[in-house]
Amino acid sequence: MGMTEVSAAVLEVTDSDESTDLELDLSEWIGVGKVYKDVPSARKRVAGTDTSVSVPYDHKHLAEMGTTAVFNPNIVDASIRDVALCLTVNQKADVLLNALGHLPQDGPSRPVFDNAIQSCLQIATLSPHYVARARIMRARRRLNAGLQLAAQEDLQAALAAEPDNPEAKALLHRRSISVEKLLAPLPTLTAQARFSNEIWREIALWLPRRDLKTLLSVPNALSRVASRLLFRRLDLHLSVPPDHDADAGPGAAARRTADILTRIIEDASFSGSVRTLCVFSYATGKDESMAFQIGMLSNAIYRLVNLRNVHISGSSENTVPLLRLLQQSSLRIRGLSIVCPDAPVDLTHFDCKTLHSLSYSTREGNPTSTNAFLAQNRSLRTVSLHNMSWVFPVDSLSLRNLTSISFSGHFPSDSNAFAVILSDARQLDSLSLTCTIECLPAIQFRHATSGGALPFLRFFSLTVSGAARRPGSADLFPAVADFLRARSELVQLSLIVREEADQRTAGFDAAVWGVLPTLTKLRTLTITYPRDLAAGLAAWLIPRSVRALTLDFVAAPRDPASFLDQIRPGVPPLLRYIALPDLGSRCARTVVERGFPTVRVVRLAGGSYWKVEDGRPSEVFLKGLGAVREWLEWIGCEDVVPRDSGAQFL
Repeated sequence: MGMTEVSAAVLEVTDSDESTDLELDLSEWIGVGKVYKDVPSARKRVAGTDTSVSVPYDHKHLAEMGTTAVFNPNIVDASIRDVALCLTVNQKADVLLNALGHLPQDGPSRPVFDNAIQSCLQIATLSPHYVARARIMRARRRLNAGLQLAAQEDLQAALAAEPDNPEAKALLHRRSISVEKLLAPLPTLTAQARFSNEIWREIALWLPRRDLKTLLSVPNALSRVASRLLFRRLDLHLSVPPDHDADAGPGAAARRTADILTRIIEDASFSGSVRTLCVFSYATGKDESMAFQIGMLSNAIYRLVNLRNVHISGSSENTVPLLRLLQQSSLRIRGLSIVCPDAPVDLTHFDCKTLHSLSYSTREGNPTSTNAFLAQNRSLRTVSLHNMSWVFPVDSLSLRNLTSISFSGHFPSDSNAFAVILSDARQLDSLSLTCTIECLPAIQFRHATSGGALPFLRFFSLTVSGAARRPGSADLFPAVADFLRARSELVQLSLIVREEADQRTAGFDAAVWGVLPTLTKLRTLTITYPRDLAAGLAAWLIPRSVRALTLDFVAAPRDPASFLDQIRPGVPPLLRYIALPDLGSRCARTVVERGFPTVRVVRLAGGSYWKVEDGRPSEVFLKGLGAVREWLEWIGCEDVVPRDSGAQFL
């Protein structure tokens, strides 16, 4: 019932004498909430002739309830509905569209909005103005929701209903610009917008060599950068290498070397990117092909203007002409690595004052020329000498300038080398010693412990291949353990004593393992496993930060499965590499399943490598130390790569 009719009924009844009863009954009629559909019903209720509802109120009770308790808010909805019944179709659409503007974008009001718009559009007699208005409102909502095509349809329909509607034109124009930008072809990057080769190079420097080889097939500037980084190191085989593949043919290595030398001579860009040159010469006696290749190398080496490191591996007879060639080229060589397995090379006539790194590995022979060469190069920063018959050249080295020492040799009874190294070589970052000992260095290590020697030490290795039994010799490894204790910056440690007799002589026992928990940042550990150490305790002594572990046994455990079961609970959680060189290859699956389930690489007896995937080890066959190093780096075990300054060239 409309409010106008209710008011008329009230006025009509008010003219009677029963005004008081009218006020009560009308108020009660509104408060009870019974809506009468017509005025006669209201008249009956007011007159008291409608007995369908009893009158529970009196004047006093109504006054106590107040206006708020009596009024029914639902009468507003009824009033809106009654008002709408009096409007025309266009007026109803106008009211509805105005009301829709107050609804939120999302939430439960979304279906209400869609139904209201659709109901307006289904009216056949609706004015074009309101049709366009309804379409535009829905188009705005669809644009905000990302429905571009549906919004475009609404805008086009709005213009069809009202061609001059400015709002629809503006929205459609803005949408068309966005679509054109979206569908337009990608702009061609200018030289300023592209990544420069320097940026690509910085990215590629973090990639292992295997990934760089993969990038060679990528059609991008990155492939050229990867090519230059890969060929920063060149390997030249002047004769057939020992691991040569027979299926490749006898002349494959010679053709490869000739192609590389030709490229160096003809391509200045290629030759300018070479930083490291490795030359391998295995031939003995007269070899005409090698003589021809050395002749080509003499023409090509002048093109290597940025060459910084040279590695030569071969007999002493073949090494001499290569060193002579280097000296004649006048290149500023910073690193030199020489491996002569037969005899030392005479370095008397070789002069190179720009060296910062020297690695020399040979056997037997007289060290006189080598010591003289070391004395001439006082600017050396890293030195690696490997000859078990030589004595550490204390007087030939400028220890104050050295940051890395790797020495394999002999320390006689009267040697003071340990004392000089610990006192003078304060800049050392890496110290690696593989030696036979007749002296008593324990005293020097004790003094160094109290004096704070080698404050920057991060890599330490001590391998005793033979020790003379003398009073006080058994204090060597306890003194070394005290020297290393609480060195939180140490990241790589190696303590090896391979013979049980040497362990007793040098004092290597389970107590030495007690220093390990204090090395909180240790990542690589290579250590001998003594007989008096319980397997259940050993793993818990290893620092939790260790990523690569090598356990060296005097004799392999009689029951590997039982040993692995005991050691497994304490295995470091971050361990990725385990080497057990005294266990056979048949134990690969047992090592992974029973002892080290988290590792990626297992190394067993004979230098065999096993890759672990989904808990299953599979053997990997690798040729050469360089291939092993590249593979370990690619698989995420770069901590295993040795710190020997000569190993960087292999």
